[in-house]
Amino acid sequence: MVQKLSVCIICKNEEDKIERCLSSLTFADEIVLLDSGSTDETLTIAKKFTDKIFIREDWLGFGEQRRRAEELATNDWILAIDSDEVVPEALQVEIKAHMQSVNDDDVLVLNRLTSFCGKFVHHSGWYPDPIVRIYNRTKYRYNENLVHESVSCKGSKKIQLKEDLLHYTFDNLKDYLVKRCGYAEAWAEERYKKGKSSSSLKAVTSALFAFIRHYILRRGFLDGRTGLLISVIQMQYTFNKYMLLVLKNEAKK
Repeated sequence: MVQKLSVCIICKNEEDKIERCLSSLTFADEIVLLDSGSTDETLTIAKKFTDKIFIREDWLGFGEQRRRAEELATNDWILAIDSDEVVPEALQVEIKAHMQSVNDDDVLVLNRLTSFCGKFVHHSGWYPDPIVRIYNRTKYRYNENLVHESVSCKGSKKIQLKEDLLHYTFDNLKDYLVKRCGYAEAWAEERYKKGKSSSSLKAVTSALFAFIRHYILRRGFLDGRTGLLISVIQMQYTFNKYMLLVLKNEAKK
């Protein structure tokens, strides 16, 4: 039996990327877009591809917004995708083939190939980047993490697809750095609420190890200047998130 597939997208102010994403999703049976308050032309562009457009501005984190999008879908099988991602034709064909034989306990794992500042990154811990993105919502759902959310699918049968999902992350370095600062803040806030603590020493040692991991262990040096840039950014992000957690705990004393 061929399973119908609903694409679920969460977004905000993505007018420069959303059309490329949506135009690669017309193979699906439904496109559901949940916006969190765009003030640009994102929704105007989206209306050319779907009438299933919803708005929820009461942001509670990436995980919760994903879960809200799941609930708005008509079909049980979900493809979760970001507005800066593109499903190339070869991957479309592969997905459609698998939808003819999937079981409810299966999840499909897509491998992302990321373009950063105009260059596809094949190392640095960014590739391969397998991630569960197609699943049956009656069996599995996204977790409620504020950031770095993922599909909770313990006990599932994971089916790895061969073709890559293309991920066009930031071409503008400044915007990317701002986003990473936001992720660090969300990470620290989530752990603070769970009663976690940190230290300046942990921030420094974790940051140094992050650089070594990405540049050497994950062969970021093979990506040239881009690999060095990614490794330094990851080092800074790691330092920021642990220090933010330190400061949050000190502020409550």
